[in-house]
Amino acid sequence: MTLVFMFPGQSSRYPGMLDKLVELHPPNGELLERSSDLLGRDLRAQYKIGGGGDMDMDRGDSPEGDGFARNVDVQVGVFLANHMFMTALEARGIEAELSMGLSLGEWNHLVHIGALSFEDALRGVEQRGRCYDQGPRGWMAAIHPIDADSLREVVGRAGKYGVLEIVNLNSPRQHVVAGERAAVEAAAAQAEDEHYAEAHIIERNVPMHSSLFAPVGARFAEILRGLEFAAPRRPYMPNRLARFVPAPSPATFVELLSTHVHAPVLWRESLEHVVAAHPEAVFVEVGPMAVLHNLMHRKWLRNRKFRCDSRDDIHAHFEATVAALSSLQAAEKQSVCTPS
Repeated sequence: MTLVFMFPGQSSRYPGMLDKLVELHPPNGELLERSSDLLGRDLRAQYKIGGGGDMDMDRGDSPEGDGFARNVDVQVGVFLANHMFMTALEARGIEAELSMGLSLGEWNHLVHIGALSFEDALRGVEQRGRCYDQGPRGWMAAIHPIDADSLREVVGRAGKYGVLEIVNLNSPRQHVVAGERAAVEAAAAQAEDEHYAEAHIIERNVPMHSSLFAPVGARFAEILRGLEFAAPRRPYMPNRLARFVPAPSPATFVELLSTHVHAPVLWRESLEHVVAAHPEAVFVEVGPMAVLHNLMHRKWLRNRKFRCDSRDDIHAHFEATVAALSSLQAAEKQSVCTPS
């Protein structure tokens, strides 16, 4: 059995999630205080429950005054939540041989594999978010169920209304498009009318991973060159390539993480690459909500999967996940130690 941590992207968020993670694993409180000192602001107060009301995640809203009002705040908050979940798992003895991260989650992946310190990654994520906030405006929509070829036809026709691209290839039937507002709206309408697909606007400000963001990637590359990348202890799986990169250099990280800003996320290919190399892989979503867990439907991948979060009772669900993973690991050790 190969355990694989999956770190979600910035859509995996909700008000009060950091408070819940401090309650779940009290040492996360110290981590949050240290992070506040590093960034020079009170993060626990910023992200607390009631900081601005609930968001409509399907609409991509973030009301003024909410802890997630700016993209930089979204990125920092989700990065911290992902890391807190990982810290809680590892404190209970659940450690993964491999990991991967969708979009923003790749930064948690960098910490897990030892390519960046937590402190450098946190600073890098904040600067990434600031670059995004200064970039061109646009929309993003998640569309499903629809296959990639059908969506390419839709995008080709809707592209007459403006820049429009498929930017996340998440599963055989779930994808994300991004670009100029009119083009995204046209693609969403066509997908619904012609393919009976559901389209959810997930972002009304930042057209991530589209060519519109090429200037943002160039600006971010200068920031990346100031980070101290190390030789990773575990394999590196960038969103850009959907394969493991052997012995990545600092220059490799800079190139892949900067172009990642304006290039598609190849999540489906990444998962399939891991499963091809490790057919017995067990996947754990290490972050808020269950977006990545839910993408892995059994008609596509039959590997065992777990999630850490629950909006109803995070403590009971987390304990059940830890117990199940501990049992699997114990059975694996027993099978290795028992002669055939």
